[in-house]
Amino acid sequence: MDDRVLILAPRGRDAVIAADLLGRNEIVAVVCADQAVLLSELDAGAAVVMLTEEALTMADNTLLADWVAAQPKWADIPFVVLTNGNKAPRTERATQRLGDLGNVILLERPLHAEAMLGAIRSALTARRRQYELRDVAVTLERAVLDRTSELRSARESLEIALEAAGMGSWDIDLQTGESRRTLRHDAIYGYPEGRPDWNMETFLSHVDPKQRGTVTRAMTEATRTGNIDVEYRIDAADGQSRWLVAKGRVRYDENGKASRMTGVVSDVTDRKEADQQLAQAQKMDAIGQLTGGVAHDFNNLLTPIVGSLDLLRRRHKDDERTQRMIGGALQAAERAATLTQRLLAFARRQALQPKAVDIGALIDGLVDLMRRSLGPSIAVTIEIPRHLSSARVDPNQLELALLNLAINARDAMPGGGKLLLSVSETVVDDRNTVGLAPDRYVRIAAIDTGTGMDRATLARATEPFFSTKGVGKGTGLGLSMVHGLAAQSGGTLRLTSEPGAGTTVELWLPATDEAAVDTVENAAEPVAARRAAKVLLVDDEDLVRTATADMLRDIGYSVVEVSSASQALSAIRSGVDADILVSDYLMPGMTGGQLITELRASGNRIPALLVTGYAAAGEDVPSDVIRLSKPFRQTDLAARVDELLRQSPPGRPKLRAVE
Repeated sequence: MDDRVLILAPRGRDAVIAADLLGRNEIVAVVCADQAVLLSELDAGAAVVMLTEEALTMADNTLLADWVAAQPKWADIPFVVLTNGNKAPRTERATQRLGDLGNVILLERPLHAEAMLGAIRSALTARRRQYELRDVAVTLERAVLDRTSELRSARESLEIALEAAGMGSWDIDLQTGESRRTLRHDAIYGYPEGRPDWNMETFLSHVDPKQRGTVTRAMTEATRTGNIDVEYRIDAADGQSRWLVAKGRVRYDENGKASRMTGVVSDVTDRKEADQQLAQAQKMDAIGQLTGGVAHDFNNLLTPIVGSLDLLRRRHKDDERTQRMIGGALQAAERAATLTQRLLAFARRQALQPKAVDIGALIDGLVDLMRRSLGPSIAVTIEIPRHLSSARVDPNQLELALLNLAINARDAMPGGGKLLLSVSETVVDDRNTVGLAPDRYVRIAAIDTGTGMDRATLARATEPFFSTKGVGKGTGLGLSMVHGLAAQSGGTLRLTSEPGAGTTVELWLPATDEAAVDTVENAAEPVAARRAAKVLLVDDEDLVRTATADMLRDIGYSVVEVSSASQALSAIRSGVDADILVSDYLMPGMTGGQLITELRASGNRIPALLVTGYAAAGEDVPSDVIRLSKPFRQTDLAARVDELLRQSPPGRPKLRAVE
């Protein structure tokens, strides 16, 4: 239908003759009676219109001119106009009518049939090219729309990806300073609603003044290298301080001059804080390993000192001056032992002996000492509910921790005040904010009305050797020791404080349904040997082994000394018998725990006491082995040995050679 030729020739036989000629040459022709029919057929589709000049003069051509003007941009339908052959020039109106048709081919009558056919065929060819261009244009337009859609989708995906990654994109014209940014970019700089303008001056105004020179040099260097990758701190418009990383590439014009810089910016504040925390944790771990090793060696040095002083005290009971001097030395040694306990607690390497503890009873037994230590200017209040579950913790270490908290509270209240010790039981789930495993916990809170701590001091309060008490007034290990005890016991320590509003220290310990075990104070004098018993003593430190042997012999035991686990096994294989084994834990070659395991594997269930100055809770230590921490008093050693012998009555097979 689009290849049709429409004919409008209202006078004579021109229309019939033209249609017949075109039909005989296989060209579809449609004769139109008037302009109304012509317009209707044009709407249906046509390739060429052939009309006579008088057809334009007999009717109003406004509608036809409007149809021509309304053609698509690609279309320009040809009009073949048969003129009258008048030699006189056309009137202005006639010329305008022809001009309204646009693409006009004039054929003067009378005309030859071949001339008309040639004109019609040329017009049809031109029309077909218009259709071809239309099809190409449609294809191109569709391709442009598809590509535009793809670009829009890619841009949206990129924006979503950048948003998910917490990044904002930016683009700066290096010649004019004008920029384009995403909303996320402006939000990072503290403008959640966006900022109307942005340039290099605005950017640098947010950069930390100490880093502006570095950032400016990085931007300048980028125009030479083609890329930028810089990390800097900003003071955002919303008042927050952030660490950012900007990465980008430079584009150059045809002259090789830097014209634009495009890239992304991301907020790396969380990563920086995590890096700082990791560095702090690594530092604390290194200090912990160092202090743990120092404490171990120090305990080995203290053990013979304490043991020898104990023996001297017993042998010079009637010499008052000697007793006073020995007492002073023992007091100094015990203070040194307390310091090593704090070091080990901080390093989480002390040999804890956790058991079910009645926290209320423990605090009741400690409160009088606490009140005497704090003085009359500080009121101590205790709040402990009834029917409280026991906590699983080392009672001796807990007492030391509570005394440390009380002393810290006293130092924070130089003018007096109040100290509240409260105990409660709490169940935490897997969404708790204290970082604990879901379980039941006993929470001990020490709340004072002291000077409090600012944020900087609070952040460092549990660091080892950090103290606000001044030189010579504290070791800086109190809170770090409490923190180490809590963590090693399966709990945690929480601190909250405000300057002038006091401090709250919360010690969280695992609760248990086990019955509380009463703690019994050691007797003033060591328990003498109840019967003749032989002790196999194993320790690689000569001074420690000699002092321990002297303490055992002093209360009636016979002792066989060896310096290593391998020597102990050799002695047993050579026929040495013993009623009890007392062994150091950390020794070269084989530990005390491995020695006990080796003996039990061979069928020897000799009672064993494990002595340690470092970490007796190794995986190689059987769980039922009794432990004694260095440095120890003669009374402590005698009590542990007597307890083991009472569990192993006379007549029980002794430790003998293994075949």
